[in-house]
Amino acid sequence: MRERAATFAGLRKYVAEQRITRVLSFIHIAAQGLAASGCAAGAKGGECDSLNVVDVDGCVSCIRKNRDMAVGVKVRLSSTVADDGRNEEEIYRRALDASNQVTLPLMVHHTISSIPVASSDDKLSCPGDLRCGDIYTHTYHGLPSTIIDEKSGNIHSTLWDARKRGVFFDVGHGEGSFTWTVAEICAQNGFWPDIISTDLHSGNTDGPAYDLVTVMSKFLHLGMSIADIVKAVTETPARAIQKSEDIGKLAVGREADVTVLRIEECDVAMEDSAGQQRRIRQRIVPVAVFRAGKLYEVRAPDVWPNIAKAKLLSAGWNELVIKDKEKPHF
Repeated sequence: MRERAATFAGLRKYVAEQRITRVLSFIHIAAQGLAASGCAAGAKGGECDSLNVVDVDGCVSCIRKNRDMAVGVKVRLSSTVADDGRNEEEIYRRALDASNQVTLPLMVHHTISSIPVASSDDKLSCPGDLRCGDIYTHTYHGLPSTIIDEKSGNIHSTLWDARKRGVFFDVGHGEGSFTWTVAEICAQNGFWPDIISTDLHSGNTDGPAYDLVTVMSKFLHLGMSIADIVKAVTETPARAIQKSEDIGKLAVGREADVTVLRIEECDVAMEDSAGQQRRIRQRIVPVAVFRAGKLYEVRAPDVWPNIAKAKLLSAGWNELVIKDKEKPHF
């Protein structure tokens, strides 16, 4: 989860302490977080329109007081949530400063941004200025600020340099942040995600993300090995948030957080965040799930796949800069 310093006490009392699920959080560099913010994919108005709320000291203090739950700093780099881009470089600089002070990773959302992908001598870039251990999320989107160079159709060299440097690349599927076209270019070049995550929220549980196993299934379709997929939802995320001594592996003495999975045959058209579809022949499904050794009910999406949602998403196809040659037809 991503939480803001101004309301963290509420998260702890009313969410974390009331839930069986383990709750960990990145602390937003904007004190109020995403409260009353616009969408990052075009809607005007957002959490960093005023630099007055981009509070390094407050973020750092919140993390230091809540080390059991706080695992890093979060920032959204999108022009529409940062005074039409005028504040982006400064909020990026402050987020880097905060994460450096607490020696925890910075997770960066980078879409439709004035911050360039390619490195530059006189301007911050993303992921060019991320450091070893930082996390670049929404890696496979096809919107402006995509990791694919629009002219050449190749992955920006900055990405390879960042990976060598130790930056983690996260899926962060969400509702608007996974494009089949981008993911296929990356798959062809062996640029697989270090971390597979859903960015699950009320807008995507009925598609296009659905749940974690669906996002995992998309990468199985792309050719990622099941061993690497499992590692990307267990061991590597735990290492990225500096919790590998506690979670992410099965070992004697650790809490028994276990999910039993099965790969089953299927034949369905699975959509991306713009309604573009691919036919997948295998899916990963949960058979059993344990939290701290206790067995819980396995649930599935109400509708899977959801063609009506895919059709709705296709309205966003024109916003993509890296996409299929033809708009999805339904």
